[in-house]
Amino acid sequence: MGLIKLNNQSLTAVTSAGLPSGTVLQVVQGTLTATPSTALTSFQDSGLFASITPTSTSSKILVIADFASSSTTGNGGLIVNIMRDSTQLMYRGVNYSNSGSTTGNTTLCHLDEPSTTSAITYKVQYLAQSALSTAYFNMSFTGYAAPTAHITLTEIAG
Repeated sequence: MGLIKLNNQSLTAVTSAGLPSGTVLQVVQGTLTATPSTALTSFQDSGLFASITPTSTSSKILVIADFASSSTTGNGGLIVNIMRDSTQLMYRGVNYSNSGSTTGNTTLCHLDEPSTTSAITYKVQYLAQSALSTAYFNMSFTGYAAPTAHITLTEIAG
């Protein structure tokens, strides 16, 4: 049987460091099926999170979070954060209404460069945009069961 070569290396020498930039190294997913209570004055964890241990300090982590939200009264909506451990990576206002109820689905994406091979946790936090608003994370319609929210972490070789 002939020797198989990948990326000009023998099969036994192929490691994540030997793979070309842009190669997917691992995928991790977390889910949430509950509707946390509304938040008013400070960010709180939604319960949507996942942890990953990068294989190289040059790896990038593509974070994709998708969830539903609902604003049932008043003016406002939700403000959501994507966090890496205690570091805020991005925030967005979602599902804004200036009168009455609205519902929406949101997908957030962020390409992170954590520069570590230690375990890291990515999570979504939220708060109500206004004290005049009753807003919910991961609720599609008042009175209906919560949909399944996802956070997907994809390690990409740098």
